[in-house]
Order: sequence, then structure tokens, then C-alpha cells
Amino acid sequence: SVFWDQLMGLIGLLWFVSGIGPGPFLASAANLLGYFEHLNRFTSPISDYHAFYLFWWFAWSIMIGQFVARFVSGLKVWQLLLALLILPSIPIALWFSLLFYIYNSAITLGVLPRLCMVIVGVIFVTNSLDSLIRLYSENLNMTVARLTGPGYIATHWTMIFGLILLYQFTPLKIEWIGLVVIGIYCCIYALTFRRRALLKTSSVERAPIR
Repeated sequence: SVFWDQLMGLIGLLWFVSGIGPGPFLASAANLLGYFEHLNRFTSPISDYHAFYLFWWFAWSIMIGQFVARFVSGLKVWQLLLALLILPSIPIALWFSLLFYIYNSAITLGVLPRLCMVIVGVIFVTNSLDSLIRLYSENLNMTVARLTGPGYIATHWTMIFGLILLYQFTPLKIEWIGLVVIGIYCCIYALTFRRRALLKTSSVERAPIR
């Protein structure tokens, strides 16, 4: 995608500016292993910081699930793991390894690299927001075809800013949203479990005859 191309370009720019060689870079990247060695220290005891992001990811998972469901048809589990977890982690690992080297070496970045970092960050947020709007607008039939261009923009900006104001000026918390999502997942699991026999029969009937 465009974002990943820009991220790799930014990594190349920072690599050039920092003047890092292969040896120091590999030494910096090796520090990532320490994250896995001390993973228990990042997960327990659970603090307010952990709880916030735990519920935040539960709330975010509904959009991610719908997005992933659009292209996972026919993919095996290992292919899904490769496409969603392993491959995207490679440029992210390169990025943070390079940033750590720049920080640890007290390298001062110029205006251009810092500006590029801001631009890529804004594009990342915009891309995520665009995907979210497209998903819920299709689910709620609030599309451009129905609302027209100006109405589409006005409606969605009003909804987004309304949610921001609700979160900022009311007792609404991300923990509540996360709990609602967990409740939805529990209900879906319970219904699936109760109707497992019917679902199994339906899947067998739809299976192609060879």
C-alpha cells in the first residue's frame, strides 16, 4: 500500500541521514529480542495503561475483523498469520531499530527527516480513519450514493466530532466500549455454540460435489 511504501522510503532516508552501518544496525535490531525475553514485565501487573489499551484494541477489533474478512476467503491459517502479523512486523522492526540507534547515538535530525516523519504519521492516521468510515458507512447505508458528496462529508464529520466531544466532555470511557464489544463477542459465541449442529449441516449442504 501507499503507507508501507512511504514508511520504507522514510526508513531509507533516516538510514542515510544517520550514517548507520550494517553492524551497528544489526546490534540495535538485536535489542528487539529483549522485548520477548521480558514480555512478562510488560503484561503484569495490569495497570491503568494496560487496561486502556486492552479495551481500546477490543473496540478496534470490530473494524479490523470486518476489514480482514473482505480478503481472507480461501486463505489458510498460516497464510493469514504471515500476511497480518509476520510480514507487517518486518518494516516496523526496522523502523524502531533505526529510531533507537538515532536516539542512543544522540543524532540530531534535520528539518526534512522530521517533516517526513510527521507526514507519514498523518497519512497513517488518515488511512485508518478512511478505512473506518468506509466500513461503517457501508454497514449503515450512509454512502456517497445515498447522501451525495457534501451530505456525506457533513454527516460523517458531524458523527466523528460528536464522538470526540462525547469522549472528552462526558463520562464515556473506552473501557465501556470495550466491554460492549466483549459482550457482543460472547453473544455471538453463545449463539454459534447453540446452533452448531445447524451450522454444520448447512456447511455440508453447501459443500461442492466432487
